[in-house]
Amino acid sequence: MLSNVSKMPGKSISLDAFECKTGSKLAKIEGSVCFDCYARKGMYRMPNVRNKMVERMAFFNAIDFVPRMVDELDRTRDPHFRWFDSGDVQNIRMALNIIDVIKATPNKKHWIPTKERKIWLEALKIQPLPDNAVLRFSATMVDAAPPEAWKQSSMVIKDAAPVGHECPAPKQGGKCGECRACWSHDVKTITYHKH
Repeated sequence: MLSNVSKMPGKSISLDAFECKTGSKLAKIEGSVCFDCYARKGMYRMPNVRNKMVERMAFFNAIDFVPRMVDELDRTRDPHFRWFDSGDVQNIRMALNIIDVIKATPNKKHWIPTKERKIWLEALKIQPLPDNAVLRFSATMVDAAPPEAWKQSSMVIKDAAPVGHECPAPKQGGKCGECRACWSHDVKTITYHKH
């Protein structure tokens, strides 16, 4: 069920970017971070990948998602995990299930990038985010200022100056290398370069 993302340490899990609530709207807006989305073209359009995305959506919606996901994470070696290398949280129930998984895996560091601010803010009224997770609200437009609605954020730039920590991946063969800023509570904003 988990993804091997060559750029990053550890594993990830993805959903179909065509199922994104906010992202599907943004994908139609030129200048948005979702316009020309990498996860809506290329290999992501292949039948085997599309089938896997359907399988993952069923997995996320399964009644036993939490224990099964905890088991998946317990079998991974690296302590770093990214939620949604494509796609995003779908509803409050899914967000609460993710929080339950995070609570049950205190040995992992979880990073959750999201454009679904409303879903997360509602879920966090019900249950707080554990300390071993960083939720980053993502700016919706390229070169826009990072969101202020949450403690950690991210932005994508093409022409604007970087804010906070500038992702080093473009200078490191497209890889994180030793950087783990995305998982750090101490890093308020991460700036990514549009690619």
